[in-house]
Amino acid sequence: MAPRLVAGMDLGSTSMKLLVCDEDGAELLVEEVPTPWRAGPGGTADLPPDCLVAAVGQLLAAASRELAARTDARVAALAIAGMGETGVVVDEGGTPVAPAFAWFDPRGAAQVAAFPDEVRARFAGRTGLPLGPQASVAKLAHLREQGLVLDGLRWLNLPEFVVTTLGGRTVAELSLASRTGLIDQDTGAPWPAMLAALGVTADFLPPLVAAGTDLGRVAEGLPFAGARLTVAGHDHLVAAEADGPIPAARYHVSMGTAEVLLRVIDAPLGYAARARLAEHLINEVRHVVPGKHVLVAGLKTGLLLRRTLQTLGIRDRDGRDRLDAAVMAIPHEGTLPAGGIEVTGARNDDGVLVLTVRTDDVSPAEVFAAVLRHSNDEIVRLVDAMDAEIPPATSATLTGGWAAMAAVRRARAAVLPDVAVSIRQQETAFGAARVAARLLLTEPIHSGGKMNPLTTRERRGMTAISTAACRMLIVAADQRNSMKAVMTDDPGAVSDAELAAAKADLVRYLASSAPAILLDPEIALPGVVDDGTLARGTALVVGMDASGYETVDGLRFTRFVPGVTARRVRELGGDVAKMLFYVRPDRQGADSVLAEQMRELIRDCAEEGILLIVELLTYQLDGESDDAYRAAFPGLVADGARLAVACGAKTLKLQYPGSAEGCAAVTAAAAGVPWAVLSAGVDHPTFLEQVRTAMANGASGAMAGRSLWKDSLSTSAATRQDHLTNRALPRLRELAAVVDGRAS
Repeated sequence: MAPRLVAGMDLGSTSMKLLVCDEDGAELLVEEVPTPWRAGPGGTADLPPDCLVAAVGQLLAAASRELAARTDARVAALAIAGMGETGVVVDEGGTPVAPAFAWFDPRGAAQVAAFPDEVRARFAGRTGLPLGPQASVAKLAHLREQGLVLDGLRWLNLPEFVVTTLGGRTVAELSLASRTGLIDQDTGAPWPAMLAALGVTADFLPPLVAAGTDLGRVAEGLPFAGARLTVAGHDHLVAAEADGPIPAARYHVSMGTAEVLLRVIDAPLGYAARARLAEHLINEVRHVVPGKHVLVAGLKTGLLLRRTLQTLGIRDRDGRDRLDAAVMAIPHEGTLPAGGIEVTGARNDDGVLVLTVRTDDVSPAEVFAAVLRHSNDEIVRLVDAMDAEIPPATSATLTGGWAAMAAVRRARAAVLPDVAVSIRQQETAFGAARVAARLLLTEPIHSGGKMNPLTTRERRGMTAISTAACRMLIVAADQRNSMKAVMTDDPGAVSDAELAAAKADLVRYLASSAPAILLDPEIALPGVVDDGTLARGTALVVGMDASGYETVDGLRFTRFVPGVTARRVRELGGDVAKMLFYVRPDRQGADSVLAEQMRELIRDCAEEGILLIVELLTYQLDGESDDAYRAAFPGLVADGARLAVACGAKTLKLQYPGSAEGCAAVTAAAAGVPWAVLSAGVDHPTFLEQVRTAMANGASGAMAGRSLWKDSLSTSAATRQDHLTNRALPRLRELAAVVDGRAS
């Protein structure tokens, strides 16, 4: 069998590159085509979508031909990275309605200056970006002033748009969405005030997903047909992660058309720090690594260096190499009198090369060296601003085409600590290819993954609770007191017999259309099995936990239903068991009572040959403020999953962690163990969006209870049948479509 190959595409400002390598990272080939900008007056530039699509097709076709001449191996996954701020506005059918503006295009400056006072005042602190024409919202405001009605349309960043043209799903990747000016960096969600200023709703952005999310396959008839597709993220960030995580104390310096200094941080710095950094044109946005943020300080260095070469009549590699040698033959500070050459234009809000010559004997080498010294001065300014917010860096890595010049390396070594130079020629494309390789590590849900793999009998249980697309979908009906509460205004008046009848109807009219139902062994079981209510084709998940909890030293502990063991689950006809554990992983580690309880039950179920779903609920401690708990919640969900997996859990039922980024962090913490998101009583539309986001970021299914049936149960059997059939059942079908990826 031929080895599988992976490919990374870099949609760069100067050119678009495609790199193909094997799964281990050995490079096979690189293809490159110019980025088809359409230049206009005053430094404007845009990219007609049809020209972009044609260039991508040319790139893929060239790589496909070259591969066919070399090997029988096929590309199995493709990841696309690219420049930020540049994107395409599309209609509901995905058709572009305007060209893509270059990130360096100055249009939109007047429109952002006219944004409402609240938006202008809070823009930097909310979005992490300085307010100016580079942010995507500036181009959107310009289009709106030109007469384009944005409401009902959607924004796709360039890599996201290209993925859709190749057959992939429509999404917004977080690191690219962070560059638009539409995202609140504290919440990770669209910023309502900015949406209102543009006259759009939150649907203007597609569902937010983490970098590396599986987005489908390349369509038939295209080069690399059948290869899995993903968005790798913002080009500089992808390049930074190409060879593994960046140490916190290192600058990653990417030198393309833009020069970017990047620092990775563990969490957002907050509104005030973002506002201070924005004064220096430094961004604080989301990284391509889930849960991480970055400081991004940009310069127009590459643009100025390119224009300098062109001004000097140098347009080929040989001429550049000769100039490089000439620059290295003079001192870094040059040989001319101080102030003999003055340079401006490197600031990220500038890009206009201005040379002022006040002396004679000016050579091309002196001019180029002066431009480098000017960019050094700007770097010092940026470094000082970052050092005021976080500890100074102790090392730096230079990457990108300009880093190949000795004069550039010498200049940066004068202002950056312990400088090393990457040996890779295509850092971003290689980084994207490594993201593509990770797609191939994702195993089907039935495999159980590499962490805590399923036994043959457990795999049968997983199959029983899954859809035909191998995604978990379970109707949760093990509630007792909360179910009584939705049946009547007087829950205490509902007898156990009446509750059992309601559960039986729920099984009969709703669960028969789902792969599985979760029931309790106190009220529903064994009755619905013994009387034949539970359909033959519907799997049974038996809840082992009793209602309520005990509190010990401020921590909650669930109890088992008396007499219900792994063996009893089997005796009740159960295909799968479920047990709820309350968890505070910040206070309960691997040596805690909770962890030992989990390990013991997991062992018992494994010995009985029955799959156990470990349900985790985190909670607010006594004395913990609402704000503190809200901030900690996503991490608690992820850390709880990590603890359960370390205890041997093979399947998880978890709370929605609040965002795409949170879901991706949970998936990473679960380390291959499948997890399903629970509904927690939210309304049906809200749960659909949560499930859509969770599935796009690694979840393996959903377990829904009250979101399906909370307004369909009553003490009247006739009313229950009508509502379960005409309310709850359509919701279940909508949920199934989202879980299986059949709904947009």
